[in-house]
Amino acid sequence: MATSSQTPQAPRVVTLHKAPLPKTVFVDRAGDVWTASGHNGRGELVLTCSEPHEARDAGEGASYPWTLHDVQQAFGPLIARTAVAA
Repeated sequence: MATSSQTPQAPRVVTLHKAPLPKTVFVDRAGDVWTASGHNGRGELVLTCSEPHEARDAGEGASYPWTLHDVQQAFGPLIARTAVAA
């Protein structure tokens, strides 16, 4: 007879929209740093570059939902690095 501690538990499923954001930052070819800022309606990771080297690359509002794929295509190659909390 199996006890509750021996009964396999189903994995907890979280929709990507509500999943915790990764603690990874991405650096593009210009040295700009991109951080995860949420998910779009399709569940894709959205990145934000708060201080781009080129002012024309700055965007704001819903019209600038830069997904990881979009950033890779426009500003790549990207190098992922894990953000280390101090």
